[in-house]
Amino acid sequence: MKEESDGASGGFYGRRLSQHLGMEGDCVLRVHREGHLALAMTRLTCSRFVRERTAAIPSEPAFSILHQLGDLDRHSCWLAGKPRYSGAFGAGTVSVINLMDNPQCEFKGPVDAVQYYVPKSALDEFAREHGAKPVAALKWSRDQRDPYLSTLSSVLLSAVEHDPETNQLFTDQIGLSLLAHFAQSYGGLRPQDSAVGGGLAPWQERRAKEIMRARLASGLTIADVAAECKLTPSHFARSFRRSTGIAPHEFLSQLRIEEAKRQMLSTKLPLADIALICGFGDQSYFTRVFSRSVGASPGAWRRARAEG
Repeated sequence: MKEESDGASGGFYGRRLSQHLGMEGDCVLRVHREGHLALAMTRLTCSRFVRERTAAIPSEPAFSILHQLGDLDRHSCWLAGKPRYSGAFGAGTVSVINLMDNPQCEFKGPVDAVQYYVPKSALDEFAREHGAKPVAALKWSRDQRDPYLSTLSSVLLSAVEHDPETNQLFTDQIGLSLLAHFAQSYGGLRPQDSAVGGGLAPWQERRAKEIMRARLASGLTIADVAAECKLTPSHFARSFRRSTGIAPHEFLSQLRIEEAKRQMLSTKLPLADIALICGFGDQSYFTRVFSRSVGASPGAWRRARAEG
């Protein structure tokens, strides 16, 4: 979901980040848990070859994870005024900075990257939820690529580009998966076995399916459904998959497709109206999702049933 105002949150991401670094960029996604920011994603680009060393960033309890989408000639970093690292970063590599350390940065060469902003409070809540010790720091080797992060960054950028509002449930789930990845792979978090848990209780599964059926056309999020089940978003997403065999966003997509079929068979509404009624946002996105799932476009599917 595109943020309305970076300044309102105060975090070092989005326009605040891009302006500080002297680059083009904006926040393309924010993920919330229990009403608080858990993760923000900012796309950064800059064609200029040389940029001066930045001023120090004021301390804040959060981490900045910079994932390079393209090769970068050089990225230098100072923490509390002392040199931390300086060197080339290949596509797929990652640099992690603790924003409590008043970092300064300098970039040489064109930039194409994604920054993930992770508040310390989100990591602490994630650790408590899984009965684990708090994550003290996030670390990643500079010369090591992260294939998992590369894959999910590509998926998120594609989802946000196509239709961020309709894809909200999907992007929320991917964002929560990234938070778990950062906590475990970068922070060494190890959840207790007893915290893993099982599937949803029967009443929770019924309620989750009821609210998804009732709110097909709304901007439903994982947090909305999880709250109805008295669970945290990550616990709900994990338990829903264990109970049903599919992720919440996949179940919601199936519901929308089935309702679209019913509308096409029982009404003469234009496809654009049906797309809105069923929560697809617009006809082009409806056509893509329907065709991928059914194997035929909505128009072709409707004509075949009318002729039959």
